[in-house]
Amino acid sequence: MSQSIATRRRVVRGALAALAGTALPLRAQESKGPLRIIVPLPAGGVADASVRFFAEQWTALTRQNVVVDNRPGGSYQIGMQALLSAPADGNTWIHLNNSMSATQATFGRYDLTRQITPIGLMGSTPAAIFVNANSPIQTAKDLLDWLRANPGKGNYGAILGGVEHMMLAGMLKRHGLSALHVPFKGGPDTMTGLAQGEIQFVLSALPLIVPFKGRVRPIVMMTEQRAALTPDVPTFKEAGLDVPGLNYYGAFAVPAATPRAIIDAHYKQCAEALKVPALIAKFQAQGMFAHAAPTEVMARIIADELKWMTPIAAELNLKAG
Repeated sequence: MSQSIATRRRVVRGALAALAGTALPLRAQESKGPLRIIVPLPAGGVADASVRFFAEQWTALTRQNVVVDNRPGGSYQIGMQALLSAPADGNTWIHLNNSMSATQATFGRYDLTRQITPIGLMGSTPAAIFVNANSPIQTAKDLLDWLRANPGKGNYGAILGGVEHMMLAGMLKRHGLSALHVPFKGGPDTMTGLAQGEIQFVLSALPLIVPFKGRVRPIVMMTEQRAALTPDVPTFKEAGLDVPGLNYYGAFAVPAATPRAIIDAHYKQCAEALKVPALIAKFQAQGMFAHAAPTEVMARIIADELKWMTPIAAELNLKAG
């Protein structure tokens, strides 16, 4: 046998071995059945849309089908119970958002620092304060002035004990104002209530102006920079609001007992999915930004949120509600 033929055979054997190594994880995933991602919010919202976009790309990359399981209600406890009752084999995930830290600080019905392990960050979405499209309120100053001139008459919608509830209640308190909180299950329900005139203002994800176009209107961004989707809407700092600001995040997590090797493998594949131009474009079309950060970064974000949210929840005494 000539040296060139022997060399070619070694190259072919090496290539086949490499292909077999990449194919094995796909067969292993397929044998487990579909990946289940629990979304503890109603269908139709920004979180739900982002997970469904991601699910399409996950299936394209791994050949594993994804079932998006919406479990709204119970201040996220229903979704968390569904996750914690599932096997810790990495085949059931939950989608995390800022309000889950808020409801932990408020009600303490679950523990994001002990019961789950984040897979990693998935992306972010800017937040805004909205009013009904027909409202005479045009700016944040208009809103504060109206509430000051009409004590006890204003109301706003938010998940009970969620980040929107705490932020708006805290903002009103710092400005010496008050308004009635009306509880809703999630962003789409809250925006529907606003569009139908049931409530006067909400704090929610900016991309919700897309499905509610012509029925709601953002008056101030809760981020430090203006959004390309609404370049004429000022930031909270430009409007002079005394608030910490809010940029929604999306992340994935699994039960805490899930083996770290599985978590790391999932994060690696998530990061690859979030680099795909088609997914990035879908996110951007909805006002979302795809970017990944690993387990430790996401865990630190949650810990930092709990640090500032816990004293605010205690001060507002939301448990009494």
